[in-house]
Amino acid sequence: MQALIIPLDKSKSGDLTDANNYRAIAVATVISKLFESIVAEFYHSGSHLVDQYQFGFKSGHSTNILKRTINYYTDRGSHIFLCFVDFSKAFDKVNYWKLFNMLLDDGISAAMVHLLAFWYSNQEMCVSWNSVKSGSFTLANGTRQGGVLSPYLFSRYIRGMIDRIIKCSIGCCIGALSVNILAYADDIVLLSPSWRGLQSLIDTLLLCVETISMTCNDHKTACMIVNPRNRSRTVRSSFPLFKLGTSYLQFVSSFSYLGHILSDTLCDSDDIHREIKNMFIRTHTFLIRKFNKCSFLVKCTLFRSYCLSLYDIALWHRYTSAAINKIRSCYNKCIKLFLGYTIAAIV
Repeated sequence: MQALIIPLDKSKSGDLTDANNYRAIAVATVISKLFESIVAEFYHSGSHLVDQYQFGFKSGHSTNILKRTINYYTDRGSHIFLCFVDFSKAFDKVNYWKLFNMLLDDGISAAMVHLLAFWYSNQEMCVSWNSVKSGSFTLANGTRQGGVLSPYLFSRYIRGMIDRIIKCSIGCCIGALSVNILAYADDIVLLSPSWRGLQSLIDTLLLCVETISMTCNDHKTACMIVNPRNRSRTVRSSFPLFKLGTSYLQFVSSFSYLGHILSDTLCDSDDIHREIKNMFIRTHTFLIRKFNKCSFLVKCTLFRSYCLSLYDIALWHRYTSAAINKIRSCYNKCIKLFLGYTIAAIV
């Protein structure tokens, strides 16, 4: 029942003195991981119909459905309105007792729920910072980020919220399938082809969030409007701001969604430039600095591992030839620098 909390910064460019810029990752013991793995066998994550809208914690699932939905509507002459919802410490605010009641409603045995209740109520944590450990303390709520069982527990905790939004029959639909909400862990996107529809979805979300003791961060929650591809179908050039409770949400022209930059023009050139920047940073600040004296074969393996992990390249659909030429040039420069090739040596 003991775990070590390692604070990881969410953004290195953010304020490193701000506690909200850190994510608390719980490193558990091997015995704890084995225990969670055994308990997980008693659950059936993904068996509920609503869980198909939860793309987090699942292998073989991608976020390409978001761009496909946007293209589906814009290609048919419709606007599409999006709201990228940010929760304040979502995993840390899971209410144990509400969660355990949900598990009992699912038919999980009372003995298993009692075991989890005892385990979570008596777990002890300590924080490691700069090789110094704090004293132990207990937690009254929250799921362990990094735990084996936590993905299912968190997905179950927000299942009712997702279910209510789906069943409100407002927002985007493709055929008989409602696509008005997409979730990737605690990263939620609401989609609607109308302004009033998205505002209704935001209001419904706010009511659901209050019932599960979670809060939305109105400073980080943002909205975006994607216009129809056929400009003659554009209804108007500007729309009123959306409201989250008493706060107004700002419109953005681009948003970093799960590491991929999504723009209101659906052009992927900005995301390609982000990948170019990351490739230069990984090569200069990590590979060259730490592994410059390794053998040729080791360097090739390291370069493939750290600089060619373009997992979001499948999302690139619209881009300029200049952007592609730049990433080609970046690749050539980075591999020449890391492998020690110079212009004179090549000649």
